Parts: sequence; structure tokens; C-alpha cells
Amino acid sequence: MVAVLVLTSGCNAIGDAEPSPAETVTAAPVPAVETPTQTTTDRPDCAVPRPGPAPESTPAPRDERVALPVEDGRVDGSALAALHGQRLLNYSFHLRAGSSGEVWSLPDAAAFTYEGIGLGTGLGSTQSGAPWTYAIGGRLYTLRTDNGQLVFDERPYRADSPERDRLRRALTGERWLAARVSPYNYSVVGTRSVDGTEVRVLRDTLNQPVLRRPDARAGALLSVNSTLSVDRRGIVRRVRHVERLRYGPTANIPNETRVSTFTVDQIGAADLHRPAAFCVTNPDAMRTAVPTDDRNATPPTPTTVDTPTPNGPTSNASTEARKSTPSVPTGAQTQTPPTTPAATGTTTPDT
Repeated sequence: MVAVLVLTSGCNAIGDAEPSPAETVTAAPVPAVETPTQTTTDRPDCAVPRPGPAPESTPAPRDERVALPVEDGRVDGSALAALHGQRLLNYSFHLRAGSSGEVWSLPDAAAFTYEGIGLGTGLGSTQSGAPWTYAIGGRLYTLRTDNGQLVFDERPYRADSPERDRLRRALTGERWLAARVSPYNYSVVGTRSVDGTEVRVLRDTLNQPVLRRPDARAGALLSVNSTLSVDRRGIVRRVRHVERLRYGPTANIPNETRVSTFTVDQIGAADLHRPAAFCVTNPDAMRTAVPTDDRNATPPTPTTVDTPTPNGPTSNASTEARKSTPSVPTGAQTQTPPTTPAATGTTTPDT
């Protein structure tokens, strides 16, 4: 009997520095990430290798106070998103976007584990929704579902790979932030401590609703309530972004509230692991995508696997409630396979 896996996957001294939106950051040297001596896997039912021994430490990157991108007394949301991505790349980190996207990454995304949806890590149009992406040992592995079947893809993963820059922006959450905070300006309203880290608290400066046309049939009044926490490095640590859309009485379109949250809760460490979805008890549940190095290759014949149909979203559901947790079709493991405490890069204490 085959099993089913469900993946569970405030302005004080800090803000007084002169703005330097064009600051460049020297990336810390990235440690080598080892993989097992075997070229494939360490167990027959896993399509990807487990992480190898973790490097003991990485050199501490620059950690001076970073000014926010201020223009005319306000923080520019677009520049802030770019600054966040630029700074976070210098560290190992763990990041969560809402309840459905999670990243563990070494500096410069040299190796990473991504599980969920919502950050756009898919490769190409056919893999835009790949909920499992894993880079280790110079190889990039993705896993997605297609008509109830797992589709596996493997390709080289180098610093000059075409997808590498896009993946950097996705994994750090820069693209996620750009989609939500870039249209707005923010003001620093104070500081506070979050898990022992002092952060600047920013709130949007949109004081009244604005007209938007999210639906082709009618316009709506958009109200925004957006709060960000930014640490001394310029990294956005927390976001709670709420958008309310209110349609006119004749539009016959339900009003909508979208709530988005974002957290970077670890900087300086990232415990990579092999996603359990890559390990299956039924090999027929997974097929290999057409190799990227040989477009004429023929993938194995698919084997149909039944999978539950997710429930459709309701009209007034929040953005995060609309995102379903990815699940693996029949044939995947029911338990997460053992992993080593792998590829953990220690930089500076998260203070």
C-alpha cells in the first residue's frame, strides 16, 4: 500500500545616519558545501543527495549600521526592497513568507532548500509553481506536480547560471517585497526589540484610499496598512502588509482583504536539509523532466497517480489563506527521511 506525504512544511539613533541608497556591499566568501562521495543519492528511494558536512564557520561580513533609502524625508519602498536583497545575500539565513514559503540558504544562495509556494523560485514557465527547490554541490533540483504526478528536474547550478540572479532575488524575498512594498513610501515611527534584535519600525504613509482597478469589470478603493521592521543591516526582518479592496454597491463584486506576512528569523545560520518530497516509496510516482542539456530527450512515460483536488478560495479570504500547502501525490514518503545537520554557515551573532 503506497503512502501519502503532506508537506508541513519605531526614529532613534539607528535611523539618524545619512542615507546611502547606492551603497555597495562586499559579499563574504562563500564556504564550499560538500556532498556525499556518491554522485547520486545515499539511499535508493531519494532522487537527490543529502547535504554533506557543514562548514564550521564563514568569515564575518561587514556589519556596520546601514542607513535607509530616504528621499524627501520618506523611505522609498522600492529601494528598500533592493537594499534588503543586497544585504541579506551576505549571510546564511532562514526566511518564511506567509505560511507557504520557507527558505534556508547559505551566503549568496550557494546552496539552499526551498519548500512551499509564493516566492517564485520555479524555473521557466513550466516550473513556475515548483514547490520544492534544492541546490547542493553545484546542482539544482526541482520537483513539481503535473496532473497528479511528481516531475523531477536536475541541472547545473553555477554562480553564472542564467537563473542564479533571479533565484537570489526570489530566495531573499526581494521579489516578494517588491510586489508589496515597492508602490509605497514609509516613515520611521520608532524602534523596538524583536527577539533581542533592535529594529526600526516603518509604516506606510498612505493616509487615504486610492482608486485601483484590480478587476476588469470595476474599480475599487484600496486601503493599505503596512508595517515593516528593519534591522541595523538594512534587512527587513518582519512585514505585516494588509490591503483592503472595497467595490461600489453596483459592481456586484465582493470586497476583499489581503493579508501578507514575512519573517527573517535567523541570520548567520541556515540548517539545510533534503526535502522529504524528493524521496518516494513508489518510483512510478516520479518522472524525470526533459533534460535541459538535451531538448530532444524523451522523458519516461507518465504513470497516473490520484491526488486530492484542493478546495477553491473564497471571495473574502486573505491572500495567505488562498495559498494551499503543497502536497505530494501517492508514492511519496510519509515520514521525513533522516538528514544530517548540514551546510550550516555560522557568521555573526544575530544581534
